[in-house]
This record gives sequence, structure tokens and C-alpha cells, in this order.
Amino acid sequence: MRVNGSVVVISVLDGGSGADLARRLTAAGTTGMLIADQRVGIAEDLATELDRPGCPVVGVCGDVRRPSDVAALVDTAEKHLGPIGLFCVAGPGGERIVSLAELPDHLDLERLAELVALVGEAIGEVVVVPAQRRPVADVAA
Repeated sequence: MRVNGSVVVISVLDGGSGADLARRLTAAGTTGMLIADQRVGIAEDLATELDRPGCPVVGVCGDVRRPSDVAALVDTAEKHLGPIGLFCVAGPGGERIVSLAELPDHLDLERLAELVALVGEAIGEVVVVPAQRRPVADVAA
């Protein structure tokens, strides 16, 4: 996975934080970053903090669990920053980084479907699912 010279998208889920990941990736030499958070203003504030010459950072509000938002994030990132190299999901259970090197360079329906599938897998890995409740045994009176 190549971070140096890559454009990165970080999408933050409820209960997650992308701040540490964003700081690590900008320090590792990303050439551009789009940060998306479901909470209004969070990604925008972090983008303002991290934006610097040689690594523009854009912050937007979005929910990566919706395919239309994934498409909008990709479109915005590619429009303002260039082709995306890494797509990251940060959730309450950690973070997952997906390399997009094997997907076609242009955004079309096939690429979007593949990306949505990869993002869905990443979400499944970083969302903490409460342990299933065990049935309560009947107690004889």
C-alpha cells in the first residue's frame, strides 16, 4: 500500500474518529485528502487544521453507508484532488484502508459498484457489533 504521493479519502462512521489516521497519512506524504464525517462541521474543521501546501485537504459531511454518498465523495475527491489511491473507513472498532490501485482510473458504474462493495466490507470490519444476547434460562420456582 503506497501512501506517499497518494490521494486519500477518509470516511468516519458514528463512534469513530479519523483525526489520528488523517494526521498519520498527511505526515506520511499524501498529496491530497478528503475527509468525510457524518457529523456536520467535524471534517471541515479537521481539514482546515491539516490543509497545507503540497497536500490540500477537503472536509465534507457524508455517510459512506449510502452508495450515493460514496459516489459523491469519489467525485468530489477526484475533481479537487485527482485520482484516489486509498479509501479509508474509520469506525468505533478501528480503521480499515482499502487500496484502489486495482480499480479502473475512471469513475463508471462498474468501478463504483466494486468500490461500494469494498467499502461495505471495510464498514463491517470497523463497526463494533454488540455481542448477541444469550437466552435467559428458565428458573424453576
